[in-house]
Amino acid sequence: MKKQLLILAAAAVFASALTGCGSSAPSAPAASSAAQSSAAQSASAETPVTVKIGLTGTFNEDIWAPAAEELAAEGINLEFVQFSNFSLPNQALVNGEIDLNAFQHHAFLNNEVTSNGYAITPIGDTYIVAMNVYSNSMSSLDELKDGDQIAVPNDATNEGRALKLLESAGLLTIDPAAGASPEISDITDYKVQVKFVEMDANLVASALPDVAAAVINGNYALDSGLKADDAIFKETEYADDSYFGLIAARTEDAENPVYQRIVEAYQSQKTIDVFNDEFAGFFVPAWTL
Repeated sequence: MKKQLLILAAAAVFASALTGCGSSAPSAPAASSAAQSSAAQSASAETPVTVKIGLTGTFNEDIWAPAAEELAAEGINLEFVQFSNFSLPNQALVNGEIDLNAFQHHAFLNNEVTSNGYAITPIGDTYIVAMNVYSNSMSSLDELKDGDQIAVPNDATNEGRALKLLESAGLLTIDPAAGASPEISDITDYKVQVKFVEMDANLVASALPDVAAAVINGNYALDSGLKADDAIFKETEYADDSYFGLIAARTEDAENPVYQRIVEAYQSQKTIDVFNDEFAGFFVPAWTL
């Protein structure tokens, strides 16, 4: 239950990828360019070094634990800095308050770079929080009838993702010009004339008793007691890396060998074991796709 509650902290970044939250977050005083991170200036870990990584949600520290233990033995000490406002970790990275961050997916970072001009570069992928289709009344989407209702998240990023998932199931066709975040108005054809019930991503699972099916983000499915194997249709294919979580560095530090080693340690079977053992398989290792 503790893991299920903690995982809610991830929801805003994957369920509201193009918007920020309003709460405050811990932050250190802005560093001068000359003092921006001794880690960023290190060419190797021959001398012990501390790398500050910005996260959102303490559950991420559990995911990072195997890598942190392995790296500590090599003289690379990871210090995790928690933020509760998803608009802050990239600013903190640019300011030199942290060395890396690992809280966002590519769609979010791309929007941040476009909107704010940040010189930030992805240096490795982390995970995808799977989005699947669930139903209390059907075992297959083939059972859908005209007029049936499907609950979907109402934010732009996740609604588009939900619609594309239903398209991959053969339920509908979306105008290709709509891009990565289509809207209901972009649907050009229906196999079955379903109706969509749009609601906040964190409420979709609660609608299951009242709709034929619901497209639910993995973090909320887990918190609601659902299992990945309960899904009647699963997200297994990704046209691009839009929803892949990532580790980000300042662009000037993207090739830092210490940072590259951190990515290598994270992208391991031990991390996959954490996904499977502690998070019921809802987290998919993005670097394997």
